Amino acid sequence: MGQNIIEVIKSLGEVDKLYSVGEVDLDEIEQAAETLEVEFAKDFVEYVQKYGSISVGSIELCGIDEDEDCSTVDRTQCMREDFPDFPMDCYVIESVGIDNAVMVQKADGKIYQFLPGHELMFAADSLSEYLLNGGDFRSERSDYWQERAKDL
Repeated sequence: MGQNIIEVIKSLGEVDKLYSVGEVDLDEIEQAAETLEVEFAKDFVEYVQKYGSISVGSIELCGIDEDEDCSTVDRTQCMREDFPDFPMDCYVIESVGIDNAVMVQKADGKIYQFLPGHELMFAADSLSEYLLNGGDFRSERSDYWQERAKDL
């Protein structure tokens, strides 16, 4: 079905410099999921267990990290506090950096963009697919910004 998340990250690291915080114990990952009251997708658990969190190319993927900006727990908790419409069955995997938009994942592995005040926008079927697409789904974002520009 999808590509192995570890192999995808390794291949990205062959193209761009890969930075990671390093391996994370499974107990710590389970505690993070418990703290958020979510189930992490299998590929997210595999990724975090091996890498913690990563930065490669233009992608800064959250995970288990002491840095609040790279911590899935901290970023998700902040989004829940700041935006009542943040979906409780999701957790943050990456900040988009525009209008408080973040990329989120659900237990089934699917990736979405959350933008406060809007419905979730589908981005990828898996973390591997998201990363292979450069962490972007440009046409959908472009359409959104073009529509938004008309309202300004």
